[in-house]
Amino acid sequence: MLGHQVKVEFIRVFTWRQCMVWAALVLVLPAIQFMLIKDHYLYYRQLDLFLRLNSNFVPLLFPIIMVLVYAISFPSEQKNHFIPYVRIRIPLTTYFFSKLIVNAILSFLLAFLIVFVPFVFSMYIEPYLGIVRLYPTDGNPIPYTTFEQLLALGTLPYGILYSLWVGLNGMMYATMGLLLVMILEKPFVGFSIPFVYYLLGNFITQVFGYDQFSPTYTIFPFSIQQQPLWTVFVPFIVLCFVVILLIFYLKERLHKHHD
Repeated sequence: MLGHQVKVEFIRVFTWRQCMVWAALVLVLPAIQFMLIKDHYLYYRQLDLFLRLNSNFVPLLFPIIMVLVYAISFPSEQKNHFIPYVRIRIPLTTYFFSKLIVNAILSFLLAFLIVFVPFVFSMYIEPYLGIVRLYPTDGNPIPYTTFEQLLALGTLPYGILYSLWVGLNGMMYATMGLLLVMILEKPFVGFSIPFVYYLLGNFITQVFGYDQFSPTYTIFPFSIQQQPLWTVFVPFIVLCFVVILLIFYLKERLHKHHD
């Protein structure tokens, strides 16, 4: 039954309005960012353009962007009293978890594409267009960033693996937001908490001098010197732990409600 409901949710979500939101996140947002930065920075290599494209809007608003992928549509069902009607047809556990699965898949894919599309443009398309001028380093050291260790595998593997990492984090923040809305039944509060968690994590790590464990820098490490790859997993594990606790809490609450 869960698999069937997941299919139903996928069919329901592909509306023109939602597709326009996805297109804006994947194509329009990077295009605007490119127009803003293309003439205002020095680039020593094509990778610098990619790093700069992911250094403003996306890192700052990452949890909010992830909520816009799918979870933002759920409060309308709560507001319109659609959920009590659904409960007559299928168990609430099946209904809620089908939405969590669809949300996880879509947010992962969109977060992946938000990074991978600019990567492909920066590394493989822009060099043919010649819009951005590269400057010689003149002996100046290039500030390498975390994840550039993966360049030893090749440029494309680096782009894919890094985009997968952003996708995983995007999925977790989107899942946290949807879980909180399901639990609290207060959309504004539920969707705000992941963003507050994100900002608070950045603030605490900076105050105590552990910037390498900042939620932002471990996903978008373009404003900090290169760190060992293991450091990025510390906030990710904490985030996963929080999401798992919320899943268990929601499951227990639904079982009690059903009983």
